[in-house]
Amino acid sequence: MGYKLKRALVVGCAANLWSDVAAARELGSFDVVYCVKAAGVHWPAAFQVWVTLHPEYMDNYEDQRRRLGLPNGYQIVAPLKTELGTHGGAGRNIGRRVSYRWPGMTGSASSGIYGAKVALDDGYDRVVLAGIPMTRGDHFERGQPWLQLGSFMPGFEIALPHLRGHVRSMSGYTAEVLGVPNVEWLNGQEG
Repeated sequence: MGYKLKRALVVGCAANLWSDVAAARELGSFDVVYCVKAAGVHWPAAFQVWVTLHPEYMDNYEDQRRRLGLPNGYQIVAPLKTELGTHGGAGRNIGRRVSYRWPGMTGSASSGIYGAKVALDDGYDRVVLAGIPMTRGDHFERGQPWLQLGSFMPGFEIALPHLRGHVRSMSGYTAEVLGVPNVEWLNGQEG
């Protein structure tokens, strides 16, 4: 029997998160779910990895999830303390540290792209982004535009060669440049 591709769903915080997730699940199943920042507060089921560039928010996020009565059992992953400045050591339950940088990066490509990097570093062959369009659209929880987009674009451009072929997106700019997943790609029948 041949190698079975490992498939990860990385869920971000854009307003279109839930429609992206529904569309991704129509393509097939995923071996693991990586929630990014506030998406982990509201993810309705158990998930495996909670990724953040902001460990200083995680205690509050975990408390919110607990108050909602949602399952735990996830591992929290944040960047190396030395990459984050004064807030790098925050977060009482950070389970693992993974660099947000690929070679040549001096700044982040966003929390959502960091989630994709962690999934790739963890050995997933096919990574689908849901609710990570990299546009100024509204945040699903706050209902406000993402004003910091411009600060992440230089890092995203550097990250692109590392993402192509292994990462696709359900919507937005990330879908334009990485492609939209289909069943064939998810199953390894298309490059």
